[in-house]
Amino acid sequence: MPEPKSTPADGEERWPFRIVVNVLATPEQVQRLQSVLGEALCAAPENHPGPCRIAWSMASAGGDEGALDGSYGLDRDEAVFIREELGPVPVWPREDVDRSLEL
Repeated sequence: MPEPKSTPADGEERWPFRIVVNVLATPEQVQRLQSVLGEALCAAPENHPGPCRIAWSMASAGGDEGALDGSYGLDRDEAVFIREELGPVPVWPREDVDRSLEL
């Protein structure tokens, strides 16, 4: 493994990482999933007082055709890839998904 070309700031042990999660879901499910992921990262509900467990940010891209503009790396080709990869995956019925996400 090659040595990194940069190092964290003096006294800093943290490195930037990116975790990529592709989903095939409704807009409402995506919004709730972002909340669930945020709470898992932060160890607290949204808009809580005080510090988070770790520094993090989250963005989503996709949805309707107008949103596939390449922002956050998701363009039409990526959307087609995600649909082809995730479309055949067996999933719960939508009613069960929504209920589990408290939608």
